[in-house]
Amino acid sequence: MACETQLALLKLTGQGKAVSYEEFLERSRYPNDVRATINLLADAGMVSITSGFLSMDISQRMALAEQLIHAGSDPTKVSRMLEWQEFEDFANDTLLENGFHCLKHFVFKSSLGRREIDVLAWNDNFVLAIDCKHWRRGMIGRRMSLVAKAQTERVTALAKRPELLARAKMHRMQGRTIIPLILTMGDARDGTFEGVPIVPVSKLVNFLYGLSPVGQGILQIHIRNCDGQSFLL
Repeated sequence: MACETQLALLKLTGQGKAVSYEEFLERSRYPNDVRATINLLADAGMVSITSGFLSMDISQRMALAEQLIHAGSDPTKVSRMLEWQEFEDFANDTLLENGFHCLKHFVFKSSLGRREIDVLAWNDNFVLAIDCKHWRRGMIGRRMSLVAKAQTERVTALAKRPELLARAKMHRMQGRTIIPLILTMGDARDGTFEGVPIVPVSKLVNFLYGLSPVGQGILQIHIRNCDGQSFLL
């Protein structure tokens, strides 16, 4: 019952919508159980109750989605309740709040065709190229390898075009490196895959504050390194 209530909340509060608390209870076969679940979520700060309406901001929705996945809910089913845009918005907002500059949907052309970085973020120490995957199922083995390799290829292509970074007002980028990163719902089996960090949204802030320029085995790709050579920290 709690799982059904949480999924219903995700479904009904998308795109900034609010739902009447009383109407939500009336739709349920077990209103007392639903009320108890909502009250627990409200006490935990995962849903807001204002003037008789239920609402959830992006952070609350992401936290609830991850809670459902950790509790054993079907990740694909949970992900359907989330808009792709809000997953990227959450990543963008989190990075901004932690001192990064950000660009979403950074599109560029390379010798291999059109490429896009979901979120490009940078501060004085790091440049991150983030691929947002708001699903978890299948993020192991061969599929994980393909995702990591694809992001590495995109970042390698971008690193060969420093003039694009300059046009985007990313100054003093020459000689720096870009870290390809995959952001997911739920925990991935490996913390990194082929040097590419796989970071669940709930651990993004911890990852940012734990990031070090040495000794982590994280792939970094040199900007303006035309031979495509990379190195591991």
